[in-house]
Amino acid sequence: MKDTTQLQGTAKLPDRLKWNNSANILCNYMKEPEFLEMILKNQAIIPRYVIEPLDYLRIEGLHKIAFPMTCFCDIPLSKVNGHMSRYGRYGIALDKQAIISKFNVQPIHYINPLSPLANDFKTAFSQYYRTEKAVHPEDQVLLDYLISALMYMKPISGIEEIEGTRKPYVFQDECEWRFIPSANFPDTLTLTLAESGATEKAKNYYSQALLDHKETWLNFDWEDIRYIIVPDEASLKRIIEQIKELPLGDTQRYLLISRIEVSMRFSEDLT
Repeated sequence: MKDTTQLQGTAKLPDRLKWNNSANILCNYMKEPEFLEMILKNQAIIPRYVIEPLDYLRIEGLHKIAFPMTCFCDIPLSKVNGHMSRYGRYGIALDKQAIISKFNVQPIHYINPLSPLANDFKTAFSQYYRTEKAVHPEDQVLLDYLISALMYMKPISGIEEIEGTRKPYVFQDECEWRFIPSANFPDTLTLTLAESGATEKAKNYYSQALLDHKETWLNFDWEDIRYIIVPDEASLKRIIEQIKELPLGDTQRYLLISRIEVSMRFSEDLT
């Protein structure tokens, strides 16, 4: 897919936005402390390839796709307990406006598979996505757009395995935003893997390859961090020790420590 950053023109956000019904932060949650420590050590979040099922779109010959992303949720801390139970109680919360402006993150489009929009997208994609033929140059721009749109789509709901049981799950409740490193993506890697190429082995291989391509990382500034989230007091002590080892001045180091939040403190009484 082509880099379209040159098409953005002079578009920009106002100097400061305040969200009233959603969070003023975007948070990336994880289950293991090592992941959070890696983020702080690199001062960056490294995208990973994720396999996304596409059966909800009913596109012939295309049932899944894999591509690199970093996911954030746009849920206020007062309502995030259920989300943390699923994705983990470690997290890093970044200033929403800062990373919108710096990294062009985008809220995903939750699709009703029965809607006219879903049907129109299926028709258009089926017309231009050809698994056996080369795409005509005149059609490439449209196909690039359709693939880009596909990477920011998800169904409203689906069947997920939760605590060992397959049950209905509402994806829209995750209020997901995505960072997809499509701009300046290295020619030596493949941005999208479809069908037979979208395997666990390929996902892990390409995710590992991104470790050597810092141009794909989300490199935040320390000032962008609003919260560093850990689950309990033992984790608090561990992450403080990690921050002490970072090559920072005392002022910056103490500022980061002051932004640590213990999730059990603000979630134990929330449902």
